[in-house]
Amino acid sequence: MTLPNRTRTVLLSLAIAFPVHALGSDDVPAAPEDGGPRNWQVAGVTGGLNVREQPSTAAPVVARHPPGTILDNLGCQRAEGRIWCDVQQLGGGPRGHVAAEFLRPAVSPDGSARTGPDDSSLRAGRGDFDATGKLPCAQHAGQPMTQCEFGVARAGGGYATVVVSKPDGVKRAIFYRMGIAIGADTSEADPGEFSAARENDLYFIRVGHERYEIPDAVVLGG
Repeated sequence: MTLPNRTRTVLLSLAIAFPVHALGSDDVPAAPEDGGPRNWQVAGVTGGLNVREQPSTAAPVVARHPPGTILDNLGCQRAEGRIWCDVQQLGGGPRGHVAAEFLRPAVSPDGSARTGPDDSSLRAGRGDFDATGKLPCAQHAGQPMTQCEFGVARAGGGYATVVVSKPDGVKRAIFYRMGIAIGADTSEADPGEFSAARENDLYFIRVGHERYEIPDAVVLGG
């Protein structure tokens, strides 16, 4: 994912405030649960950044990410005289290790580099919502859109869990990370395929035959 020009400018200033320490430093960047950045952005490479099975230049390459790619911060460690970070692309994909000197804290849609764990799903499960209201929804193929009650638990930086109460009384949770709709709480008994398309400030969500229209303001607040 490539960030817009305005966000890139913010990223440069944040790289100074929240540096990923270069080769030779004694400090290893913290994981989110220890107060570290939730996400990294690939930076400082002209082609692509290799993702390796293990924290070693001799390990097989499992993926390659171009500059600007957003990665989950799954923890970092020192190995072979440099810092390696365990990562996975935002939204899923191969997991592996990359050299930390090619990472910068990722800038969220609100212009911040968010740190600490995402507690939005936990809070949503308790019914601890930051906002409630109604949004357009439909439950069956060909059904006109109606209004469904929702609650949203936000964790800042576009991290949020939106819980929609369907007309049949069943709830549907939709998960956002960095302002991007990435999935829903489907199961083997409820296996609807998830898809999301964005137009301007509105996400069109599908889970099987279910349809939802969720404005950015629900996720980001304001």
